Amino acid sequence: MEADQAEDLLRTLARAHAVPGAQLAIHRAGSSLSVTTGVARTGTTDPVSTTTAFALGSVTKAFTATLVGQLVAEGEIEWDDPVAEYVAEFDSAADDAFSGITLRHLLSHTGGLVADHETDDVAETSLARYTASVATTTRTLHRPGSCFSYSNSGYNILGRVVEAVTDMKWQAALANMTLRPLGIDPAFVHDAPSRQRPLAQCHTVRPGGARPVTPVGLFLPPSWAPAGGLAGSADDLAGLATLLLGTCPDAAALLPEEQRAEMHARTPAADAFGMADGWGLGLARHTSPDGDWLGHDGTVDGGTAHLRFRPADGTIVALTTNATTGTTMWAELVDALREDGVPVGDHRPVAPATPRLTTGLGRFDGDYRNGDTLFRVRTAEDGTAPRLTDATGLVADLTVHEDLTFTARRTDTDTAPYTGRFVTDRASGETHLMQLGGRSARRTAAS
Repeated sequence: MEADQAEDLLRTLARAHAVPGAQLAIHRAGSSLSVTTGVARTGTTDPVSTTTAFALGSVTKAFTATLVGQLVAEGEIEWDDPVAEYVAEFDSAADDAFSGITLRHLLSHTGGLVADHETDDVAETSLARYTASVATTTRTLHRPGSCFSYSNSGYNILGRVVEAVTDMKWQAALANMTLRPLGIDPAFVHDAPSRQRPLAQCHTVRPGGARPVTPVGLFLPPSWAPAGGLAGSADDLAGLATLLLGTCPDAAALLPEEQRAEMHARTPAADAFGMADGWGLGLARHTSPDGDWLGHDGTVDGGTAHLRFRPADGTIVALTTNATTGTTMWAELVDALREDGVPVGDHRPVAPATPRLTTGLGRFDGDYRNGDTLFRVRTAEDGTAPRLTDATGLVADLTVHEDLTFTARRTDTDTAPYTGRFVTDRASGETHLMQLGGRSARRTAAS
């Protein structure tokens, strides 16, 4: 793909999805291109450049994981070290299972921690106090290392580990050890604008509304920075990928091959149902017609970021946007690139393959909790059509299949159904987890 062709594609997709601004970087077969379109904020003439920083959301986790890998390479820590060796806050944990959580568990989302813990003070900046709050007020969802459940909380605690080991704030350690050596000018969403490079404004998109594209503020507690507080460009994402591929000039010194291979490898227990085809250490795994791709996706209030790279040949694709519709734009970009001969790996949920269950559906009834998120499953009196609800107003009818996967179709909006599954305990055979959107909710009560 030539640069002018890529620019036309990016412009066309951004217009179709009402995305004010976007960046696209592609490295393939020894050539690189970096193109942009649109503006940093709607209603202005401030153009997006290749150096404009976008909120990267959860792609931050790939950077945090890389930093942990660098500390492993330096002999400061080991992948399978218990987190409690480095953070005294775990000494007061309310759940004994915290003592068995390792760095590998947190990196692969198999630690069993709640997804989105918030402290009473949303302005809290101390990762030590955040870690103490997780340890003393939450319980694990499952035995550490036994199951996948995506956890922002776990990555925030990894930031605390970095601080304990380096005696630097997470931001400073990441900037000094990872970003600047890669030639990346550090930018964080919580920094004052006067202290860093320009940051693109986030936007919500509501087609048909009086103001279909509206600038919005980004809500992210400062204590969540290691999970989602980095900003950067598509070129910065590609730069990280060159390090993880070992193709950047200083790769051997910054992150040796042994640590790169460990990050790439599939974690057996990390069955990232609903999110990816597998998970490594800080990296999602995606299958494609020509092999595995690695990477990460990120969404924030009004923005998205996407990174994919293929170890087999070093191909890299990165996209940043400043709108809520960036996710659907990414899906169309993947399809367009596949048509052009670049079969980018991307997870597309598929319909359950086993027959529908018609009896015994009441055994799934109960309350399922992940932190402050509570789901309820209740079956109709005639024993059919279990219904899923939560406190946000979600109402969805479930179709459960023999492999315990289900499709959930909302009754309040005309949207495509999404998939989930129930998980049974191997010892008792009882349903003890419900997985939805990559997160596990622990059954706390049977109906």
